[in-house]
Amino acid sequence: MPVFVRNLALEYLVEDGVLESEKMLAMYGKAKWRHAHGAFYLNHTLPSGVEFIFRAIKEGEEVRILGTDTHLAGRCMWNAIPFFNATPKEADDLSAVVACTNQAQDGVFVTHLVNAAVLPELQEGNSIAMQVVAFPFALEVYASREDYERAYANNPETSNFPMLLTDKRVFPLNFMLKHDPDLPEEKRNRNLPDDIVLVCGPVLAVRKAPKSDETQEASFVVATIATQFGHLDVAFTGDMALGVPCVKGTYVAFSGMLSADVTVEGLENWLE
Repeated sequence: MPVFVRNLALEYLVEDGVLESEKMLAMYGKAKWRHAHGAFYLNHTLPSGVEFIFRAIKEGEEVRILGTDTHLAGRCMWNAIPFFNATPKEADDLSAVVACTNQAQDGVFVTHLVNAAVLPELQEGNSIAMQVVAFPFALEVYASREDYERAYANNPETSNFPMLLTDKRVFPLNFMLKHDPDLPEEKRNRNLPDDIVLVCGPVLAVRKAPKSDETQEASFVVATIATQFGHLDVAFTGDMALGVPCVKGTYVAFSGMLSADVTVEGLENWLE
């Protein structure tokens, strides 16, 4: 999963287009360890609630870092039933991308699972709890649902989004285009990334996150919206949002990624 530098105002960690190794090593040194069936996740949380998760394995006496995830702690909990493993073939064993549905089976979403390897083996049909946050790439804010519908109807060809979503929808368009059994093979694009979702919903609350570092000038915004699966935190900086100011009562539509932390309900797995 990408490190969401722009969404989380983490530019202070970047030099010449890459994360500064000294700053990353400092976080690594302060991280708390989780055990995960012979592997480890090293978690360091910034004052803003941003979490850096280092995926690690032991090779003899050495610890090898396989990669780094970012997540944002929050209170938006979903219960979902994974039904399809969409993890890219080139991903390491501590990463996971899954397609999920809910108990009603009236929708599908695709998400990255953070700390995925702490989970016991999943049984078909069993639900898991997860704390979910969204990181948009393209985000538009409207005064109302009606304004969203009107804007799309007036200019569908120039819209940033390929379709008009029903209210509170989370829709993994690429995943559906690749795996819909009713779609002819010649119309499927197998190269589309499964993990991009389209989302829309009313804004229930907006808060400005604390700064991740005291030397930082900027922070980011967290808008909590209503969706078909439950409340969803959406993390972005002000310059990413097009349209009206994002406040309670407005309506957002975006494309982006979901991140779901599964170390909840007794699965924290901290090493002493």
